[in-house]
Amino acid sequence: MKPYLVNPKLSKTQIKILESALSLFVKKGFFNTSIPDLVEDSGVSTGSIYHAFRDKQSIAESLMETLLEQINREQHEILANNADSWSRFYELSKWMINTADQHPQVMQFIFNAQHKEFMPDLPPICSSQPFLTLRKVIQQGMDEKVLIKMDLMVAASSSFGGVMRLIQLGLDNMLDNPLPSYLDSITKTCWRSIAQQ
Repeated sequence: MKPYLVNPKLSKTQIKILESALSLFVKKGFFNTSIPDLVEDSGVSTGSIYHAFRDKQSIAESLMETLLEQINREQHEILANNADSWSRFYELSKWMINTADQHPQVMQFIFNAQHKEFMPDLPPICSSQPFLTLRKVIQQGMDEKVLIKMDLMVAASSSFGGVMRLIQLGLDNMLDNPLPSYLDSITKTCWRSIAQQ
């Protein structure tokens, strides 16, 4: 599988370790993944892992921080290239669906990992910047008067929440067709559920 993580602040060795951690934490869970597992999967020696990161906990924290930073950069690129709320909603949904299709471990880690169990000080994932960005797009739609004025959490759950649920079904292999083939139908359906008539 093609690597996902890109971060110029991290060394190639650190990226290799984080990519392995991402894969193993999704497959085996944080607690069932050992440093020897990371050595075997990444091809990086035990000494190099401990030189790059303090311990497994710091690997998990760095992984989450790196993922959220990268997602944030990718979202902001989409926002910069799309001005109105519908285009932003559509393109962000497309980005989420394509990421889930091409890098399923990324969305599995973000959506499914029990982060609080191994990172107890981490704020709820839904309060992180990428999720705030999604809600801002829905607020923009209300401000543009193309979406019904309602509670923002309800509106975000009705729109991006529907896209995320479909992604979850795709990750669980519950869909008959490839996940990207549902892009137009899910975005139009979710948008219509909160659109001004």
